[in-house]
Amino acid sequence: MRVAVIGAGLGGLLTAALLSEKGYEVEVFEKLPFFGGRFTNFNYKGYEITTGALHMIPHGSKGPLAKLLKKAGAKIEIVDSKPNGTALYRGEEIVVNRKSFPLKSRLMFGFYYLKNLFREVKLSEVESRLDDFSAKFLRAFLGWSLSVTPSQVTFSEVYPIYEATYEFGGPGIPVGGCKSVINALIEVIKSNDCKLERNTVRAIRKENFGLSVHFYRRESKKFEVVISDIGPIETCRLTELKLPELSESRGIKYSIALEEPLIDHTSVMFTLETRRICGINQVTNADPNLGKKHFLMAHQPMITSNVKFEIAEGLRDLKEILKGYKYELLAIQSFSDGWPVNRAKIGCDCKNETSIKGLYLVGDGAKGDDIEVDGIALGVERVVKKIEKEVVL
Repeated sequence: MRVAVIGAGLGGLLTAALLSEKGYEVEVFEKLPFFGGRFTNFNYKGYEITTGALHMIPHGSKGPLAKLLKKAGAKIEIVDSKPNGTALYRGEEIVVNRKSFPLKSRLMFGFYYLKNLFREVKLSEVESRLDDFSAKFLRAFLGWSLSVTPSQVTFSEVYPIYEATYEFGGPGIPVGGCKSVINALIEVIKSNDCKLERNTVRAIRKENFGLSVHFYRRESKKFEVVISDIGPIETCRLTELKLPELSESRGIKYSIALEEPLIDHTSVMFTLETRRICGINQVTNADPNLGKKHFLMAHQPMITSNVKFEIAEGLRDLKEILKGYKYELLAIQSFSDGWPVNRAKIGCDCKNETSIKGLYLVGDGAKGDDIEVDGIALGVERVVKKIEKEVVL
């Protein structure tokens, strides 16, 4: 079976690698001059700056992405975080575990779980009933991991992530950063004699038997299956699919070089009393080769639509957090103009299957119920299983 993958982001390359391992004839098409989309990195001033994502896999070596990378034969070393996370609160860094949260708040969380069975509960309602530490941690966790606030999501949308965190544990950092994952997937695809090509697709059309992919160079190719990793909106523009109503999640990421270390562990330090910044991790603690000195990555959600204002607020936070430290701001990335943090915020993802037979969606607009790239992996897993099932039938 011939399979076309449009877009060489993490979702597209992961799908291509898995299918190529199973013997499918796969061709990957990417219009950008590099592979990886928002999940790769480039060297700048001796630091590996990412094109979008953090150098972090939400559930480390035990989560959905790590599982599929192993299944695809991609050789990646992931340094799991120790501890799972900490929280900077009232000038003290606290290790986060179940006992970090007062019993009353833990019982309140259970109460809202039951309440949510009868009606949808916004997390802002839960937040208002928690103690100060728990409420601020909830807000920081959502801002860091999903680029949303409690008022933007419901209990039922976030609860699967809560369960996954307890099942798989905290985050991990891939040695070599995001690009090491991309390079490993490319190696798998090439080793299975499948193709990666830089080419721009202008249309995807239904045929009597399968689908045809049309390129700007006035050529076309026929495939039985087409997988799109360019997002639901762009996919609709190439096809006869109707545009979906999507709600994006937007955020701002800061890459920072430090003379002296700020954090002494490999996990996230959630910042609970800031204006915008929700968390910071020091990736060189896990892989010193990611920076010539200490390399911090900080993230915040976009609360308003004013990017300049949001960045100014984030910089005020960083100035306070890094007071007394000598640092250099390497990059500020706002992920706008078609490259948001997520093309679909949690709970708004499109289905992986489309109304066009043989056309599937993967990537950050068609995730499963998990955080960021682990959610992308769950979506990819669904698509691969569906294709295998269709072949058997």
